[in-house]
Amino acid sequence: MRRGLTSLAGAMFLFAGFVQAESAVFWVSAPVTTGQAVLVTGYFPNPGKLSIKVAKLSAAAADWHASVSNGAAAQPIEATETSFAFALPNQGGDGVYGFRVDQQGQQPLFERVNLPEIWWTLTDAPSGSLPAQSAVLADSAFPGASLRIIGRCLALKSQASDVLLVDSSGKAISLKAGAQSPYSLSVKLPATLPAGAYTLKVRALEGGDSAASAGYAIQIREAPKANVNKFNVSEFGANGDGKFDNNEAFRTALSKAGAAAPAVVNIPAGGYFLSQPLEIPKGVSLAGISSDETALYFPEADPAPEAWVHGTSNFGIMGLTIYCGNHKGVVSSDMSGKPSDSGHIRLYDVFIRASAFRGHITPQVASARMTQLLKASGVGFETVRLSGPDIVVDKCDLLGSSRSLVLDAANGAIIRKNAIHNGFIGWYNVNASDHVIFEDNAVDGADLVASGGSYSTYRGTVASQNIYTAGNSYDRFMGWDREAITSDGGGGAYFGPVAHTEGAHLTLTASPKWGTANWQGGTVAIVSGHGQGQWRLLKVASGAEVEISRPFDISPDQTSQITIVPTHLHYIFYKNRFSDAGVAIQFYGTAIEHIVAENESSRTGGFHARAIPYAGGIQPEFNVQLLGNQFLVGHSYHFGANGTYAAGPATLEAFAKAPSAIIGMVIRNNVMKDGALLRVDGAAKTMNGVVVEGNQLSDPTKFLELTAPIKDQIVVR
Repeated sequence: MRRGLTSLAGAMFLFAGFVQAESAVFWVSAPVTTGQAVLVTGYFPNPGKLSIKVAKLSAAAADWHASVSNGAAAQPIEATETSFAFALPNQGGDGVYGFRVDQQGQQPLFERVNLPEIWWTLTDAPSGSLPAQSAVLADSAFPGASLRIIGRCLALKSQASDVLLVDSSGKAISLKAGAQSPYSLSVKLPATLPAGAYTLKVRALEGGDSAASAGYAIQIREAPKANVNKFNVSEFGANGDGKFDNNEAFRTALSKAGAAAPAVVNIPAGGYFLSQPLEIPKGVSLAGISSDETALYFPEADPAPEAWVHGTSNFGIMGLTIYCGNHKGVVSSDMSGKPSDSGHIRLYDVFIRASAFRGHITPQVASARMTQLLKASGVGFETVRLSGPDIVVDKCDLLGSSRSLVLDAANGAIIRKNAIHNGFIGWYNVNASDHVIFEDNAVDGADLVASGGSYSTYRGTVASQNIYTAGNSYDRFMGWDREAITSDGGGGAYFGPVAHTEGAHLTLTASPKWGTANWQGGTVAIVSGHGQGQWRLLKVASGAEVEISRPFDISPDQTSQITIVPTHLHYIFYKNRFSDAGVAIQFYGTAIEHIVAENESSRTGGFHARAIPYAGGIQPEFNVQLLGNQFLVGHSYHFGANGTYAAGPATLEAFAKAPSAIIGMVIRNNVMKDGALLRVDGAAKTMNGVVVEGNQLSDPTKFLELTAPIKDQIVVR
């Protein structure tokens, strides 16, 4: 298909008499291969006289600035005060390129394209390990651990990368990267690595030090030396015949293990009936032979307990099946998210079948339970609900009456290789969480009233960030909104001008509506006017006084409008498969630096990025990229707002409604079969710097929709 650039000049304006002399680059799109457009957002006060030089970086070059200054000229495409693009020249194939931007009366700007960026790291826990033996650590690790590095341009498809770990003396240790993609690397740390503070770097081999990421701080901790004590329920009179009430035997075994923690309570093969819920003490793991050989049976109960298996924190469940009838939670932890009270949980090879509608219940009972679920929208009726740091759910099969899996305020979690089934009014939820890997899972609707799931900010903390979602399948979501994945969390504390700026300190013109939420970590973004396209995280707020994570590169002035909203930052969706859903992936409101790459969609509503006023907040989307996704079946039957779009084409859609905005977006190389529609829909001042390039449509004259007034701003080539 033809290529094009969207850039809305009407979204950039100056007040008469105000002199703007500074210049800056805010964001550079990547990954980019030669011949494709590089999108750059920032502030460029003289765009009509802007010139660009480009050079591929070489390991032999001592000064990459000098190399670029002697590089090849590149013509800007539709340069404006807040964005421009240029085609990346071929100077020896793909790799890290540098470029120089010159404007009349301005100092030159130097930036790099395809430079590796480390967004976050997570220590991997070995499959089947107990909480006492390993930990999932955010931005820290133990010697000998496997470390996942998540970010952007970590490995170009045609080139490998080198990982360097630099100690406090400056000595660098080279680490060989295992599995590599543009967005994820895996390395094994040396077992003899001393504890201490280190700096992590990823370097493109061809470019040498000039093609190395910025240093990323990581802490190496002393390895845990846990001596795990072992108990066996058979020693306390347990009987696995499926009939004997094992409540007392299990309670005694768990109590003894809790007193000797860290400990594991082993359960031999068999079926163990338990008349009462189980409470797992801190530091104790419950381990069967395998989910095929060891089972726990819980009775029908009305009302059901809050959870059939509960532990506050520091517990594990592995190698067993859990059966129960009526339930609220099946497996639950403390849900406060506080590191002192929650987290450090392992679920491995756990098979759960829980149904509030099991057996020959009466129509009256079934109706009452359905009504209860409908009123609660499944909240409080989770198959598994966990919270806090250091969580692993690995190779489990989860099916309950409603919501399948809830992570609330998790920090450092791995959800991998699970079968996750949503029940009646069921959906999964990752809420207000940080440093999460959701990988190689099969997620589906097990009920015709099941929906998909969300990454959200529905709690007292207004930040959800650093979530890597890859290699999953999502299928058969027929109820409610039907979204396979949506980001969600409405609201906002402030929208308006800034009265005064001094470094990282902002004085607003009025006190925001802070309410009772903890706004630390919220997003502060300049949506329009001078400096638009910048975002920072909120550190401290008191009345109208706000401190942000670092100063804006271009300070807001009297033309600027800023918004303070919940944070959705650094979501990556890579090589997932979607079918029979309302939408495959949707960003509903705020989205900052998200990537949707190489996913497949069949019979879904598509991929939607919607920057909107939402529940009182002006929620923008900055620096979002949709790259190389495929619509294998272009028609769909999905639910939209107020029941609209009941049937129609799957859509890759970027939508911005004033006064919100999309600033910095790349829609590239998406394959859209069978009449799938590509729509860019905005109004004056709502879109700035949108590249639409290399997409394949059934018929571009029918299935490329560029809504006025931005239609006339598209450059097609």
